[in-house]
Amino acid sequence: MIDHGRAGSARTLPASGLLLLAALSTFPVFADASAPIQTLPVEAIRAGMEGTARTVFQGDRLEDFRVEILGVIENSIGPGQDLILARLHGEKVEYTGVVAGMSGSPVYIDGKLIGALSYRIGNFAKEPIAGITPIADMLRLGASIGSRPDAGTAATGERESAAAYAPGPDLLARFLAADGGRGSVPHGSLSPVHGSDAAAAGEGTPAGAFPSFQPIGVPLVCSGCDTAVLGYYAPIFRAHGLEPGPGGGIDENAVPGALVPGSAIGGALVTGSLSLIGVGTLTHVDGNRVYAFGHPMLGVGTLDMPMIQAHILHTFASDAGSFKIANATRPVGRIVQDGLTAIVGEIGPTPPALPLRVGVTARGGRREFNYDILRHRAWSPVLAALSVANSLTRTTEFDTGATLALRARIDIEGHPPIEYNDLYAGTNPGQAVHLGLANEVGGLFGLISNNRFEDPRVRSATIEVEALPEGRVATLTALYASRPEVRPGETLKIRATLRLFRGEERVVVFEVVVPEDLPAGDVEILVGGGTAMDSVDRRMQERMLAQASGLGDILSLIDRRRRNDALYLRIARRSPAAIVRSELLPDLPLSIFSVYNSPRISSDTTLLNESPILEMDRLLDVVVPGGRRITVRVR
Repeated sequence: MIDHGRAGSARTLPASGLLLLAALSTFPVFADASAPIQTLPVEAIRAGMEGTARTVFQGDRLEDFRVEILGVIENSIGPGQDLILARLHGEKVEYTGVVAGMSGSPVYIDGKLIGALSYRIGNFAKEPIAGITPIADMLRLGASIGSRPDAGTAATGERESAAAYAPGPDLLARFLAADGGRGSVPHGSLSPVHGSDAAAAGEGTPAGAFPSFQPIGVPLVCSGCDTAVLGYYAPIFRAHGLEPGPGGGIDENAVPGALVPGSAIGGALVTGSLSLIGVGTLTHVDGNRVYAFGHPMLGVGTLDMPMIQAHILHTFASDAGSFKIANATRPVGRIVQDGLTAIVGEIGPTPPALPLRVGVTARGGRREFNYDILRHRAWSPVLAALSVANSLTRTTEFDTGATLALRARIDIEGHPPIEYNDLYAGTNPGQAVHLGLANEVGGLFGLISNNRFEDPRVRSATIEVEALPEGRVATLTALYASRPEVRPGETLKIRATLRLFRGEERVVVFEVVVPEDLPAGDVEILVGGGTAMDSVDRRMQERMLAQASGLGDILSLIDRRRRNDALYLRIARRSPAAIVRSELLPDLPLSIFSVYNSPRISSDTTLLNESPILEMDRLLDVVVPGGRRITVRVR
């Protein structure tokens, strides 16, 4: 039987464990797996039984407290997924109640492991009542990993998953769509979102909802993070059970200790100039595999996240929900599964992160920030946006009224690099300019990482931002054509009058040569900034994105995106058009239009009633948020 003593007690490693430690001397010691662990099945659990649970309240010292079994709730967290209900006893737990960060604390009856503390009832419970995930359900999740074709490849850093190729929820885009006007989808993101996805985007439980069992919160300890930036993105994390709070970053000098049941463990979402680390408790060690939490962390299934140990600085008691404040050690392995009943990790090499470098230039000079963010199709965009926004606020010259010039470069293996330049000003009163820029960068990552064709190997991402002190915004106040009628082949002058913010007027003139083959009739001339033009073309952009045939098509759409710091002129007329495999076919003859309108045609076709004739642009040094229309007759 495994010795479940406190940290520091003697342990004997099997030969395989000694070999692993000799090869990986920087990794922590883990428990003896030479004998199978003794467990007590949920069928043997009865009300009135007493046992002990183990966790860390401060430092690295394991502490026991008493557990009284109240009964078993069948199918509580899912079909066939029972929950053991227990009351916690002891001076500390009766003072703090169920603590965020306690998830995974092992529970023993007569020395046999029955499961992990994992659930609580609401946030304001007066009694320390907790749910326990049966250990058999946690071990079953680990067994499913061993049956996968890619099992065991994590040790060599070659883990791949079919899940990485499947499209997942774009958490950032959904959050922005449901954000009450603070941030509609960034105009360059091309991300299709729907307001009905608000719940998945980060809206919490409605006020007044009935109390129910919910996973014990996972403290998301944050170091180097601006509180306002973290508060802005907090709904996304809270919707997944992560509770942002104070804490330290990774202590590079800390030596990882013994990984034993009850010790603090977690996963790193971001490290570097900013740290975001979810902390819980280790339940069971089996060789180089560990089980923790007793519930999901992000709820994404297959995962490849750096696994860390934590040093608990303090357990903070609160009527609104007690939580642990922690520092972290260097990564000691990887979390490979994030399922309903546990997170499963493997001690050994750590997974590759997505390197993100952000440089910010302002009046006081230039500062550089370096981040390693989690590689995941749904979470990388959120973490990239948060990291960029945080970089902009971490400069002493930060000014929400500034204009920001962006230069971005993302290098993807097997594809040309993406280069993205634009200008951002505070044109949305509900969203500060730094958040608008950061969400644009996050939307760019979302298009790349959440594509349905391949797992993009992002080698590096570099974001350069220059803060310009003046507000570079202009309003389009008037739009005129040199004459109301024009013949094919003639030149038409379009004059757009801009009023600079607290400044003078500026006139931009477009000279348009009317195409020789343009039929007689009215044409519409639309002039506006990139945001206004994308608003008009939202459906067209969504269909082009949906009909892309590969990541290359998506990167091409990104390369053709409109900019904030340009003025666009487009001439269009009412005429059949089609989008075929992300390419626009304007001004189709009715015979061709009828062919595309046939039900036998592939779904890779979208029909439109307006046909763009031509588009021109003029690069400016200001942001133009709106647009205007006029009509001209072709004779």
